[in-house]
Amino acid sequence: MHSPAEWHRHAGNNMNEAERTRRKAHEQCSTSRRTHEQTSQGQYTAFNDLQECMEKKVNNSCKMIEVLRRREGSLVQSINNTAQTRSHLEMAHEAKDSPLRLCVWRLDKRSRRPRRELIKDRVEESLEAQKVQLIETQRKLADAINKATECIASLERKLELVREDLSKKQQALSVDDMCLRSTQRTLLQKAPTALQQSSGGHGLVVSREVAAAQQRSFKVAAVTLRETAKNEDNRFDECIRLDHAALTQEAAAKALGEKHSKLIQLCDGIAKMSATKAGQCLQDRINENQQMRSRLVHAIKETQEKIEHTKSTMSGTKVEMKSIQDPIKLCNSCNTARKYRASGEHIEDPVSTLLAEHEMALFRSNEELRRTHQNEKASLAELRKRVENLQEDLSDKSEALRIDVSCLTNDSVQYQFSTKRGPGKEYDTFAKASARPRSAGSVRAGTMFVPSYDFTGSGRVPSSVR
Repeated sequence: MHSPAEWHRHAGNNMNEAERTRRKAHEQCSTSRRTHEQTSQGQYTAFNDLQECMEKKVNNSCKMIEVLRRREGSLVQSINNTAQTRSHLEMAHEAKDSPLRLCVWRLDKRSRRPRRELIKDRVEESLEAQKVQLIETQRKLADAINKATECIASLERKLELVREDLSKKQQALSVDDMCLRSTQRTLLQKAPTALQQSSGGHGLVVSREVAAAQQRSFKVAAVTLRETAKNEDNRFDECIRLDHAALTQEAAAKALGEKHSKLIQLCDGIAKMSATKAGQCLQDRINENQQMRSRLVHAIKETQEKIEHTKSTMSGTKVEMKSIQDPIKLCNSCNTARKYRASGEHIEDPVSTLLAEHEMALFRSNEELRRTHQNEKASLAELRKRVENLQEDLSDKSEALRIDVSCLTNDSVQYQFSTKRGPGKEYDTFAKASARPRSAGSVRAGTMFVPSYDFTGSGRVPSSVR
């Protein structure tokens, strides 16, 4: 059996051990409570920091999306403007086809003039110059169309990049926004507990080991945060660079569009000037031809009058030649009769001398009249030949005049030039005016006809050739 002292000692030891265990448990509970408070406060702080960071990222994503959307709309507008400019270029290029066909038709038409009228005149030179200028303007417009097409393709590629980046950022924004709403709910759940623990009246006692571990963790987190912040900055910078690249490309497209608009106006001006010059040269040539035809008609008239006068003179010469035959016969009769005079009276008296002289004079006059008549015949033949040549020349010049008048009026087609341009307005370079179609042989120019043509672009056809 145990002694009473052992009994008391044993009970005291048990109570002492229980006291130590209670103190240890109390310390453990305090440590656990502090750990709970640190965990809750750390979670609240971490969620708060996370929410602030996510709010910042969401705001940055919203800004970048706004920038990209604005750039997307601007790119679409630039593509539409460039496409409209290309359409204007195509219209201007197509509008040069009609004047070019007209110029080629005029050259072909004038190549069919009579042989003596095939000369290298100002009309021919102006038409050839107009053809070269129209071909050159079409070449420039075709190059401009190709450049506009390349510009549109480049803008569309840039628009595709912007839309791709915008789609990625919208998807990332939806994910970040969902996470932000989740952290907000968690933060609202943690906030009351953290606030209650922080205002409980007792401070948190953190051990040195825990404090050192937290400090090391904060340092690592700070380094990582700085590195990830650089990534976010690079992400924002990439968006800005894409926006600036698209802006630069849009500015180049705008400058190219202005250059092409000036090119259209320049080409229209060149086409209009060359057409006006060709028309004026045709009008001058027609006037010159008409003046020459008037001179030819006058020359034919004078030559025909001279032919009639020569015929009249020839008739007089024939009458003279016929009338001189009676005196010749009379002289012959006298000479024959005087041969039968008596032998004593058959002498060379003054009558014989005068008869002989008179007979010689009559023979000389007859011979002179015969030579004159031959010369008159030769002159008449020469005059008739000259009239024939003049008539052939007049016919050739009339044919050339008919061709030139047909080229000037084109017999039914006129062209008007317009350089109207503006937003929503149609851009016309050549407007085809309708007129009554007629054949090339329908133009009939009279002897004194002098055609005129309106070069103001009204499309008026002279009433004298209608």
